[in-house]
Amino acid sequence: MKKVLTGLTLAVAMGSAQAAEISGTVGFTNDYRFRGISQSSGDAAIQGSLDAAFDNGIYAGVWGSNVDFGAGEDAHLEVDYYVGYGADINDDFSYDLSLNYYTYPGYSSDADYTEVMAGLYYGDLALTLAYSNDFFQTGESASYVAVDYSYGLTDEISLDLHAGHSFGDYWGSSDIEDYEDYSIGISGSVAGLDLSAAYLFNDVEDADETNSDAFRNDDTLLLTVSRSF
Repeated sequence: MKKVLTGLTLAVAMGSAQAAEISGTVGFTNDYRFRGISQSSGDAAIQGSLDAAFDNGIYAGVWGSNVDFGAGEDAHLEVDYYVGYGADINDDFSYDLSLNYYTYPGYSSDADYTEVMAGLYYGDLALTLAYSNDFFQTGESASYVAVDYSYGLTDEISLDLHAGHSFGDYWGSSDIEDYEDYSIGISGSVAGLDLSAAYLFNDVEDADETNSDAFRNDDTLLLTVSRSF
């Protein structure tokens, strides 16, 4: 936690000589899914973020959501902190590097952990790679690679495609092992609101699929509405 706060302070200090653009979001979704797995036991979640971006490419922010990890768990909130840097490589390619710190106040054990993430972008195509050497403080590493593509159907509506792969020691020792998650959806803006609808599915074997309560990973229709300010 202290390392992350130090990173956030450093980001602000480095960008203090430049104008900072402050932005935020407030959103609602019928299920908080993280890489295909529910963090809210399949229930709705209210989420929000606050970000500061500087002209030199440095940014920092905080993101939060309610969570539900099942009976006996007192963690009802996730708060994530991040600091990063993004820049253009040329007219076609850009990249992004970030350090993310995930926290779960009230969790029965200390599950807070750090993850590094890198993104490469070409037009509407994005490639993302994330790695943690101590996923959920289990002592095991976990990685995630994802490809996302957004195709403009109209000036206001986009077709969104996603494919992700979770792997590493943590997933190799879990019941579902390494797995892929996918989604196909549409998104757009109406009256200042950002709306999206996506169908999520994965390749988890039927015997290991959870379709109720905590960490459900069944197929679902995800609906989200948010507003940026």
